[in-house]
Amino acid sequence: MPETKYIGKAARSKEGPRHVTGRGQFTDDLTLPGMLHAVILRSPHAHARILSVNSDEASSAPGVFAVVTPQDFQERTKPFKPGRYAAGLRKPIPEYACAMEKARYLGEPIAAVAARSRGEAEDALELISVDYEPLPAVVDTRNAMEESSALIYEELGSNLAWKGSLTYGDVEGAFRSADQIVKDRFSIHRYSSTPLEPFACLASYDPASRKLTVRVNAQVPEVIYDALREALGLDDVRVIIPDIGGGFGQKIHLIRKYVVIASVLAMKTERPVKWIEDRSEHMMAAGHSCAQEFEVEAAVKHDGTVLGLRFKEIDDVGGSVSTLTIHFTNKLNNLSNTYKVKNIALEGYSVVTNKCPVIPNRGIGKPGMCFIWERIMDRIAQQLNLSPIEVRSVNLVQPEEMPYATPSGNIYDSGDYPGLLKRLLEKIHYEELLENQRREREKGRLLGLGVVIGVEPGGRNASRDMAIFPEMKESPGAGGVNGATVKLEKNGTVALFLGSPNCGQAHETTTAQVAADILGTAPEQISTTTPFDSDLAPWGVAAANSGNNFHLYDIGAVHGAATKLRQKMLALAGHVLNTDPAQLAIESGTISVPGSSVKKITFAELGKIAYGNQSLMPEGFEAGLQTTFYYTFPHGQPNLVPGADRKVRAQFTFSAAAHAAVVEVDRQTGKVHVLRYVIVGDNGVVINPDVVNGQIYGSAAHGISVALGEGFIYNSDGQLLTVTLTDYGKSSTVETPRIEVEHRPAPSPFTSLGQKAAGEGAAIPSPAAIASAVEDALKPFGVKIRDLPLSPEVVWRLMQGAPQS
Repeated sequence: MPETKYIGKAARSKEGPRHVTGRGQFTDDLTLPGMLHAVILRSPHAHARILSVNSDEASSAPGVFAVVTPQDFQERTKPFKPGRYAAGLRKPIPEYACAMEKARYLGEPIAAVAARSRGEAEDALELISVDYEPLPAVVDTRNAMEESSALIYEELGSNLAWKGSLTYGDVEGAFRSADQIVKDRFSIHRYSSTPLEPFACLASYDPASRKLTVRVNAQVPEVIYDALREALGLDDVRVIIPDIGGGFGQKIHLIRKYVVIASVLAMKTERPVKWIEDRSEHMMAAGHSCAQEFEVEAAVKHDGTVLGLRFKEIDDVGGSVSTLTIHFTNKLNNLSNTYKVKNIALEGYSVVTNKCPVIPNRGIGKPGMCFIWERIMDRIAQQLNLSPIEVRSVNLVQPEEMPYATPSGNIYDSGDYPGLLKRLLEKIHYEELLENQRREREKGRLLGLGVVIGVEPGGRNASRDMAIFPEMKESPGAGGVNGATVKLEKNGTVALFLGSPNCGQAHETTTAQVAADILGTAPEQISTTTPFDSDLAPWGVAAANSGNNFHLYDIGAVHGAATKLRQKMLALAGHVLNTDPAQLAIESGTISVPGSSVKKITFAELGKIAYGNQSLMPEGFEAGLQTTFYYTFPHGQPNLVPGADRKVRAQFTFSAAAHAAVVEVDRQTGKVHVLRYVIVGDNGVVINPDVVNGQIYGSAAHGISVALGEGFIYNSDGQLLTVTLTDYGKSSTVETPRIEVEHRPAPSPFTSLGQKAAGEGAAIPSPAAIASAVEDALKPFGVKIRDLPLSPEVVWRLMQGAPQS
């Protein structure tokens, strides 16, 4: 590739102007002729048998065109196929778009109404009569696993829906060789990313062609596409994804239920049907991050070297089995974190409860894995009377060991983990900070410092889950595929068609910078076509605004397509200018012979020839200047698909970052104030620093807020007590600290430009950093932080000497 002019620099946002001026096109902005509005009737019970549903009165209400009930879904649809996360079920569980026979969580869909207006639909909803038989709610995983517990899925015979284990290396040998065994238990609670825009869908059906078109703010088109084809038995499905007001994993799995509901209404009425979720619905039933409990043991030497790690994980997966193992299998992505520990064993239990089903959430299990490592590293330091920095340092993978093969099969592409940690300590003036802490403690201030480090995996491998499900009957695929199309228009501008939707992470801006550098034009001359349209986009299995896929698959596809187009443009220009294409240069939209003021041709002139003058094209030249490239990761072996040893490349690139949190705890209230938060990170080659920093700021803010109190709370009846954002406890901008970021990139040798992931990063280590800092602040009280969140009440009780389990 020629010398970069735009990569690595800030660029004017291509999406920003339309969003800040109100010209964004979100699903709720769209209107189709004859459109109806849908609302959904939800279960008021966490656990209840559905004895009958009567919709007669609602069906005859003013403005109502259709009502659908469980009977309609049983007659008109098929259950979803068990996905990769349900492959370990002892017995298949048919899952439909709405509850059948039983409601298993508060807010589960029961019926839906389509009417001329939303108000009429809401009025009719109240006329639907449902006869429930309330059943005991199961909200605690330990109680759920007891034989006496009410069963959520009678077919399974237990609420322990799945259990499994993996072992890498000689774990038993490591523990026999240890000088000490360090043990503790930890937990992370339920939370969400609360995107600004809840779920939204607009479905329309053409009965003549049997074509269904849905416009939906989903992150992964494949999930919607497959769900509609499976549930409705349709071959011709079109998925259009307009602007999205945030995703973070929320809009991947459960959203498919609502797309099917809207589509059934559209097919029944033969009219377009729009459904927009409200905030309370979203909090109740759009999906939560998994509550996870860990029992952890580390085998260590006296100098802090960790010989082996093993942990037991209990996941509260809520009232659905479709994402049964998602948080456990994602532990494979960062199982080793930044450490060269060769012996690791993990044991997982997925327990169904009468809570909202779990879904991916920024990091999907990886914050939990980092929490395990960084909390146990602090425990090792305490037990061995070593510094936490010393313990981490002795275990870090060294830069000369890169690429580094982890025991589970991941290959870390690049990185200098000791360098990240060293620079972080320099940046916060570590020794001075400790001395200041000692002085301020004598005055009664509760200051704490937490230093942690973590990897950020990127580029998902579709075959990862086969490591825990080798008997999986239907392969989920392997690696990943996604495409991009680049076209030089007749007027000399460039059009770019991406294979993935954009959830607000500036994909249009970043991809234009990459294409501009390759093609020798300016980003302003490149337009990215939106919205995503499955009929037109060059998409594949990796077309997903999730899994940190963009940097690998989308950038790789754009790089490949733009490179192909550059070669084609040079071939045509070389023929026209009677010059060897290898001797030509491209700059500012002009192809020329260096040093010649005569031999040159503009992009617009080249476009006119390519689309309109066959006589000036070389023999055998394909007319037009448009190229499509489908990217696959070229370094996927070894361990692209798990073998008998269960090793797998769970993800393909590995960013990393060291985090430092400085906090002060208010003695009177228990409130934690974050005084300083510093990140020194490696995201490989940074294409646009403003975009990458934005991702880091947002993910850090979320992780800090998660640690300090945001989260979902249920009572013993399975009723959600945090239905509003106020009750949920999301941190405000006032409560969010300034995030200081410094980049120390170690370019990946495996990617197109040396780039690595940036979308989830700071959300992975930040909960552990806050926990470590608060524990350090509460050292005078002898408190150990094992559980999140650390709300003021929780911290205050810890200071009062409340017993810790």
